[in-house]
Amino acid sequence: MPLIVWTDRMSVGVKLLDNDHKKLVLLANELHDGVLRGQARPALESIFEELSTFTRQHFYHEERLFAETSFPGAVAHRQEHDQLLEQLSEMQLRFTNSADMASDMEVMKRLRTWLFKHIQGADQEFVEHLKSKGVDQILASWSKPIPEIFALNISHL
Repeated sequence: MPLIVWTDRMSVGVKLLDNDHKKLVLLANELHDGVLRGQARPALESIFEELSTFTRQHFYHEERLFAETSFPGAVAHRQEHDQLLEQLSEMQLRFTNSADMASDMEVMKRLRTWLFKHIQGADQEFVEHLKSKGVDQILASWSKPIPEIFALNISHL
C-alpha cells in the first residue's frame, strides 16, 4: 500500500508544480515500498537523497515563480522552504541512522505529514496570485529546460 495516494484535491492547478508534487509523492512511495520490502539500505538511502535533491529543485521552481510574479509573501515562503529543508535533512539523518523497521516507519509517517503540509497548506496560499499573474504564460516563456536528472515519469500515478 502506498504511503501517499495522489488525488485531484492535492492539485494546486499549476501543471509544473503539480508534476513536482507528484514526483515527490512518487519518491516518498518508492522509499516506503522499499522499506516494506526490506530493500538494501544503500538503495533506500539513494532514494531518500533523490527525494531531497528533487525537493530543492521544486523549491527553486516556486521561488523563481515568486520572483517573476512579485509574490508579496515570497520572503516568508522562502523561510518556510528553509525550515522544510532543515526538517527533511533531519528526517534523512534519522533514516540513515535507523536500525530497525519501527524507526524507519516513524520517519515515513513524518515524511507523509511533511509532504501534506507543504502541498495542501503553504502551496495553496500563493496559487491564486500565480494564476492572476498569468503563470501558464510565464512557464511557457521559460527557455531553460528542466535538467534531465529531474525528468518526470508520472504516468502510473
